[in-house]
Amino acid sequence: MSRTPAAELARLKVTFPDWSVRRVQPGSGVGFTAHRRLEGGLQQLYALTLAHLEHQLWLAERTGASRG
Repeated sequence: MSRTPAAELARLKVTFPDWSVRRVQPGSGVGFTAHRRLEGGLQQLYALTLAHLEHQLWLAERTGASRG
C-alpha cells in the first residue's frame, strides 16, 4: 500500500466519510483541515500533519468534541 501524502489523505477521507478533509490552500499556511455539519452547527479541526489530524478525527468521532 502506498504511503504518500496523497494516499494518506485519501485514506482519511474514506475512513471518516462524514468529514470533509482537505489540505490547507497554498498561500494560506500549512497543514490540514476537516469539518462536518452537526445539528448545532459546524465542527472544525486543524492540524499540521495528517497523523495529528487523524488522531483528532478519531477523538472527535468518539467524544463528539473538537480538539485543537
